[in-house]
Amino acid sequence: MVFTGLLTVTNEKGEIRICALVATKSHSQFELALKKMKASLDLFGHSQPRAFYTDNVVSDKPFLEASFPSLKDGVVPVEKYAHLEPFVLPADVVVAVKDTSAAIEDAVRTILDDFAADGTGNLVVGFDAEWNVNVSSDGRIIGRGQTAVIQIAYRKCVFIFQVSDDCV
Repeated sequence: MVFTGLLTVTNEKGEIRICALVATKSHSQFELALKKMKASLDLFGHSQPRAFYTDNVVSDKPFLEASFPSLKDGVVPVEKYAHLEPFVLPADVVVAVKDTSAAIEDAVRTILDDFAADGTGNLVVGFDAEWNVNVSSDGRIIGRGQTAVIQIAYRKCVFIFQVSDDCV
């Protein structure tokens, strides 16, 4: 066997920027391809990458940052905040992921039934939602997808509702 893998790098639109057969997983196998990609982006006036997704952050991070210094722009190293205690979710808080309409309805019904029984007329929840965005070549958000995930924190439970196939 001559090649053990295929390195593929895509942009935010899913277009392939690099497709290289590699003999090993060593960085040296695709360093030249990354240099050519950087030069191509410069040549045609495109911005350099601001984010990379990899399955091996520990060894790939320094290599990718050396290849693309743009990856460090605006990044605040964790060491700056090392004096802060890490947040730890209390042991009595339950995180429940719900990914079917029936499970989501049951969870919401639990909150509403509790609210009705409370009788005070007050309902306090934490609420957050996530969705995919479409980004232009210059980094501006030009559109957004459907809401994919909703998080509701109520009392000692955090419900995570996966409401769209976009989140899977």
